[in-house]
Amino acid sequence: MAAHTELAGLLTLPDFERAAEATLSADIRAYVAGGAGTQETVRANTAAFDRVWLRPRALATAGTAPDTRTGVLGQQLSLPVLLAPTSPQRLLHEHAEIATALAAEDAGTISVVSTDSHYAYPEIAESAPGGSWFQLYAYRSDDDIAATVALAEKAGASALVVTVDASHAARRVSTLRSGFRTPPFVDFGTLRALGILEGDIPANARIDRLPLTWDDLRRIRERTTLPLLVKGILGPEDARRCFDLGAQGVIVSNHGGRQLDGEIPSLVALDQVASAVGDRGVVLVDGGIRSGVHVVKALALGADAVCLGRPYLWGLALAGRAGVRAVLELLRHEIEDTLLQLGVESVADIGPDLVVPAGHR
Repeated sequence: MAAHTELAGLLTLPDFERAAEATLSADIRAYVAGGAGTQETVRANTAAFDRVWLRPRALATAGTAPDTRTGVLGQQLSLPVLLAPTSPQRLLHEHAEIATALAAEDAGTISVVSTDSHYAYPEIAESAPGGSWFQLYAYRSDDDIAATVALAEKAGASALVVTVDASHAARRVSTLRSGFRTPPFVDFGTLRALGILEGDIPANARIDRLPLTWDDLRRIRERTTLPLLVKGILGPEDARRCFDLGAQGVIVSNHGGRQLDGEIPSLVALDQVASAVGDRGVVLVDGGIRSGVHVVKALALGADAVCLGRPYLWGLALAGRAGVRAVLELLRHEIEDTLLQLGVESVADIGPDLVVPAGHR
């Protein structure tokens, strides 16, 4: 594990990636970094940001540090970056989701906690009472879905995130080649608390899920008063239908390229989804974000904020809570610098005039 003083020498998110990979076994590296098939979508998620150029506003430089604060579903965040649900985080650090949630609270933002968390969600929420969202996977039966939603509500989740793009197991070739098997120190605490998991953890760290339908989403909406977001939306019609069913937000996501090889990059899908949603609710995006410049590009293309995945896991692997916090602080500094160079005073002032697609005439 890297000493905290060494974190200061990591100046980019790829620095964090290289440092974390040096500490991890080959199979865990493959599990965290890997995607479906040939990993074309994993690469394309990041490459899509390189096909968008920034255009500064002339003679508009602010005299003070830009304001990175933003509001999402009534919650004030210190920067437009949330921590996406990932699992099992115990692969990377003994404090797992508790460290992640505490780091998010330290930084003034939100951790979205997976149903597949190592620690039971009530314990995570109690450890970081500043507010977390709960990400819902559907397991076993409609009654179990209802029980999972009730657990999240009772624990104090401030929003429910229903993931709809990972109902079926994916063919993650790099993970298969690595020989990955779930280590004995990994558990699924929330699923055990719900009685969904008994006995040993599956070797591939996955329990079969229920494929969700629009009717299922309607029932979930009806059984909770929490703000509801739908994660895994890539098309404008699907986005509109989510809001028609009562969702307050969507997360444009292809699951980090981990489900379907060749799937459209999240950033490419963002523009049409954001246009379809308009002012009906929140649009978030994840996938391929590797810098504060990327965050600003996503906001200019219509996102209200972004969700960060793999990069904060690199910080978690290096130094637990302090490592995740260091990743978020690096992003904050990069966002501030980007806005300063663009002549923008705050996140709220980011607009489509700041970006030009590569090849535009």
